[in-house]
Amino acid sequence: CWAIRDFHTNHKVTATAPESAALALKWGCDVNCGNTYLHMLQAYEEGLVTEEQITTACERLFVTRIRLGMFDESTEYDSIPYEVNDCKEHAEANLKTAEKSMVLLKNNGILPLKGTEHIAVIGPNADSVGVLLANYNGTPSRYTTLLRGIQEAAQGKVEYARGSHLYKDESQNDTDCSERYLREAILAAKRSDAVILCMGLDPTLEGEEGDAYNGFNSGDKADLELPACQKLLYEEIVKTGKPVIFVNVSGSCINLCRQDEECAAVLQCFYPGAEGGHALADILFGKANPSGRLPVTFYRSADDLPDFTDYSMENRTYRFFRGKPLYPFGYGLSYTTFTENWVDDNTVEVTNTGSMDGWHTVLKFRDTPYPTLVGFTKVFVPAGETVKAAVRQN
Repeated sequence: CWAIRDFHTNHKVTATAPESAALALKWGCDVNCGNTYLHMLQAYEEGLVTEEQITTACERLFVTRIRLGMFDESTEYDSIPYEVNDCKEHAEANLKTAEKSMVLLKNNGILPLKGTEHIAVIGPNADSVGVLLANYNGTPSRYTTLLRGIQEAAQGKVEYARGSHLYKDESQNDTDCSERYLREAILAAKRSDAVILCMGLDPTLEGEEGDAYNGFNSGDKADLELPACQKLLYEEIVKTGKPVIFVNVSGSCINLCRQDEECAAVLQCFYPGAEGGHALADILFGKANPSGRLPVTFYRSADDLPDFTDYSMENRTYRFFRGKPLYPFGYGLSYTTFTENWVDDNTVEVTNTGSMDGWHTVLKFRDTPYPTLVGFTKVFVPAGETVKAAVRQN
């Protein structure tokens, strides 16, 4: 919403609202969430768009609305009873979706856990409901936080310590609890066989302008770093010498260079939904085999990127970035291994050469003129078997 207005008010690629409306319409934007298309008649009168272009946009819009049944007295959607909402099948779909979207970024062999270990679950995102739902969300009747999912799945002892606030330095207030939280986390880590460290961001720190609550940055992140209080917690937990499984929860890339070097495993969780805790536990304890691939590039530093006031795509995203990312677009590990044999341009044979059944995500790129993802599919392959799959290409 209001993005087309940004053309002339902020990006300065056009000078007036009619010019912005014409530019967007010519490039295929048929509908405007905002008020800039109120200037379309003026754009037409100034000769910036033709009647044919306006008609084409209207026809495409109404074809879509008709296909949705917006002008029918009743549609297939009207026959769905309210009771279907928030049903068991929906929870199962959330669980499977969350499992398939989590991305294993590093594993020195510690995962999957046996389940009998003495585990310390630490971090401000471990027992947070907010990190499950992100924004643009509904309200589930039940939530399973990351901590709860681990507690329900583990057979050994599970200790929990928040360790720090998500982003605040709490040492400046009169009821300082930060030292107690930190000491509690250190003690829990020292007593454990392994630490599951749940850090990152939440929807209050990142999101669309106006949707996140960090008004000081209008929903944008100032950098790619973890908040300072989490960095301090991380330092102290690593000092204990215990193996750390780092679970990063965020909707965007974070600088995980130290975690990649120092932790036994690194897992990117994104915002997994109400069943996120069960999905994470299924992966940690080997009930599910991770199969997610990164949909964004994980850079090493914001210093590797152009200034954010530069709206060019030069040196941004997997297509145009010239540096060496920490984790490239499409990266993701599994508990098993796969090989791909392309039979032709649209068909691939996937062989599971490991000992665990699993889903494999096939990505097809073209390299001209820049690397471009043109097709993908996800295929389930039992251990030791080969499955042929078609890859639909754009």
